[in-house]
Amino acid sequence: MPKKIALIVGSMRKGSFNRKMAKTLIEIAPPSLAAEIVEIGHLEMYNQDLDDDPPRSWVEFRTRLQNFAGVIFLT
Repeated sequence: MPKKIALIVGSMRKGSFNRKMAKTLIEIAPPSLAAEIVEIGHLEMYNQDLDDDPPRSWVEFRTRLQNFAGVIFLT
C-alpha cells in the first residue's frame, strides 16, 4: 500500500505556480507514494486563544492530516 503524502499549497491564486508544482508531483510520484492536495483556503487564521475550543475547520483539517505519512508544503 502506498504511503499517503499531503501536499499543502500556500497560494490560493487560480494560476498558482505552487499548485502547478503540486499537480506535477502527483503525476510523477512513484507507485510507493500517493500524493494528494489538501486544501487550506477555508481555514480561519490561526489564533492561539482558540486552541481550547478550535473552529470546526481546524479540527477537520487536523483530523484529515492524521491519515498522511508526510506533508510537503509548496510556498
